[in-house]
This record gives sequence, structure tokens and C-alpha cells, in this order.
Amino acid sequence: MNDKLTVDARGLACPQPVLETKRVLDEDLASIFSVLVDNETSRENVCRFARNRGCLVEVLETVGNQFEIKISRTDVTAPVVKEELLPCAAPAAGSQRIVVFVGSRSMGRGDEDLGTRLMRGFLRTWIDVEPKPWRMIFINSGVELTTVDDEAAEAVSMLEQKGVEILSCGTCLQHFGLEEKLKVGRATNMFEVIETLNSAAKVVSPD
Repeated sequence: MNDKLTVDARGLACPQPVLETKRVLDEDLASIFSVLVDNETSRENVCRFARNRGCLVEVLETVGNQFEIKISRTDVTAPVVKEELLPCAAPAAGSQRIVVFVGSRSMGRGDEDLGTRLMRGFLRTWIDVEPKPWRMIFINSGVELTTVDDEAAEAVSMLEQKGVEILSCGTCLQHFGLEEKLKVGRATNMFEVIETLNSAAKVVSPD
């Protein structure tokens, strides 16, 4: 167990800083650790989440509007008063909270090679279509599109450059042995996937 762990959650969109804090606590990675955030909503939500888990919390403001949150596990058995987390900020105006949910490396059923070409075309076409998605989620064999499929990953990277948040299922990456081959976006977990789908105004799936 690492008691000098620091989680750098600066620049991560809500609720990712909370999810990173949850991961450390769930996986018992450290009894004392710090979380770095760069906005007040993340600071407040990480603090509330940690206190909800029975931890002691200390906040230090660093440079500008950046904060270091020191979290310590406790053995206190007294009941914890649950604090509601603050809502995450809405995505930029015009995005309409569209989520693209990609559950396979190919599009449609039938010929696999055709499905692969169709999926690449689907991703490339989004580059020039408005409104852009808020987030794209890749699960199961769909994670190949952000890892080993160079043509698809290039299109997804261009979408990321246009402000689309790219999420690949961490469990899926592990299953296929692709954790070290992620070329675009970041790994996510089922909690964030469900939070994203619940927040979406529209979910588009090309499968």
C-alpha cells in the first residue's frame, strides 16, 4: 500500500475526479493520499465523497484556483451523515448532450470486413457533422477503435480535437490486453458510463 499516493485529477471533467478518488478507496491503494483538482466543484465533490466514505479530509489551496485534498482513512464506526454531491456542469451549449455508444468494432450484422469499413466511415463522418457528440463511449470490441485500428483511432482523435470526450471501457481494455495501446481518450468504468447515459439527451449507437 502506497501512503504517498497523489492522484492528479486536474483537467478532468466532472465526475472523473470523484471516480478516481473512489478507485483509490475501493482498491485500497493507500490509507493516506492526496487528490489534485483545479475547480471548486471538483474540490467540493471529492471532499463530500471522501467524507461520505468515513474519511478525514483537509483542503490546501495551491497556485491559483487549484487545490490539494488530503484524504485519510479512519476506523471510526460512528454513522456518517451523507452529503449530496454537486451536479456536474452541463456540456457546452449546442452539444445537446449527444452520447455515441460504440459496442463493437464493426457496424451492423453480416460481413465483418464491410462492418469494419462502415464503422470507420461512421466515425469519419462525425468529424464534419453538427452538432458534435458530448462524449463517445467504446465498449467490448469497440475499444479496438481507440487502440489497434489506426484508421479509426485517427478519426476518433480528430473528434477529440474538436471537443468530443472519448471514453474507453477499462475492463474491456484489460480483457483484450489493450491497456498500454490506448491511442486516444482515456479509460473509464461502468459507474461513469451509467452516469453519462443518464445525463444524455440522446444516445446514438451504430451497432
